[in-house]
Amino acid sequence: MKHLASSAVLVMTIVGVIVVVALILFTGLGAVGRYLGVSGITWSFEMVGVLFLWTTAIGAVLSEVAGENVSIDGNTATSGRNQWFRVYHNLILLSVAAAFLWSGTAMLARTGFVPTPVMRLPSWAVQSMIVFMGAALAVIAIALIVSALRERG
Repeated sequence: MKHLASSAVLVMTIVGVIVVVALILFTGLGAVGRYLGVSGITWSFEMVGVLFLWTTAIGAVLSEVAGENVSIDGNTATSGRNQWFRVYHNLILLSVAAAFLWSGTAMLARTGFVPTPVMRLPSWAVQSMIVFMGAALAVIAIALIVSALRERG
């Protein structure tokens, strides 16, 4: 199971790096197109928006895996020593993940096939990042809850 988890993190890290590189390239392409008067490159700005959202989702998941996501120091100072606090923290993470899953699937059901303004991609290409982030954070939270409860024996 640990091998599968580390492989998933590796794949997500590689995809994240590819997305960041593409984000930089499309931003540069859009800037060159705008300042050199090259027409037909306006789609690059829409692609930058899509990639930025995916970068955020992948980064949030990888940060949570590494234990480096945004948190309040006063609440996390004892998390390494207190099993019940880790369960509490991950139950909160699980509820946030459930909210992402619920709202993301509701949004996809309503507007998933509405085309984007410039590239005419289906909106699910953008909106599915919310469901991805919710599902990935839920898996992390459940795994950490199980791990914390197993420590007690």
